[in-house]
Amino acid sequence: MDDRKEELIFARRLEELAKSAYYKNICVYTDFLNLNEISIFHRSKKDFPELPYSMYGGFEGAERVRLCFHGDAEGSGELVLSEEQKEEYPISCIRIEPANIKFAENLTHRDYLGAILNLGLDRSTTGDILVREDAAYLYCDPVIGGFLLENLEKIRHTNVRLSRHEKSDPGDGTGCSFETIHATVASLRLDALVGAAFHSSRSSMAGLIPGGKVFVNGREALQGSLQIRPQDIVSVRGYGRFRLSEEGTRTKKGRINVTLEKYV
Repeated sequence: MDDRKEELIFARRLEELAKSAYYKNICVYTDFLNLNEISIFHRSKKDFPELPYSMYGGFEGAERVRLCFHGDAEGSGELVLSEEQKEEYPISCIRIEPANIKFAENLTHRDYLGAILNLGLDRSTTGDILVREDAAYLYCDPVIGGFLLENLEKIRHTNVRLSRHEKSDPGDGTGCSFETIHATVASLRLDALVGAAFHSSRSSMAGLIPGGKVFVNGREALQGSLQIRPQDIVSVRGYGRFRLSEEGTRTKKGRINVTLEKYV
């Protein structure tokens, strides 16, 4: 099946969920969406019934999110979620740690994801996996969380233990961590900032943008000349993502000092 057909099928499925929420006056949640699926939603939502929607992945700044159509609320457009509404999202946080730190391997994001998918789970049922020094935190559907608690026992050669982790604020180790990058760029063009964030020349990264590998705030960006604003989040497949934290002063040569926060 070609990409265009898959996109149309996915957009149609989202439209059906939106209509269900609209006509039944209920909240309807999708599975976890990846960047491409979020971008498809933004391109297709003009054809959906007018109703509020929200996106949340268990913590602020999550890349993989669940989309909710709020059929029980008035208005349209994206909602700013209250803390109570965030708690209502069907998302669990599972802490995964070595059963014996003495014999633990140095596990990567790929190791955790591979072990989870090897249990027969679909990627759409799980959100972000945040790897920390002492443990990893997996955001997932609550039903899947229960399944993992009973069935995930080993990652590579490391025995692990799992527990439900109720908190999801950045202060407890499960939120986003950043590497701060200070750079100077000729302009706030997307291609210039992508090059600065990943320490590459603008030309070497240029093919990623027309190739559909770059997203700004969850929307596919196909023009390197796109102007980025402070707090915009740029995601590059295969490289990572960053946020333009601050636009600073200009140098004597007219370049712009910027502060970027790269997600780690």
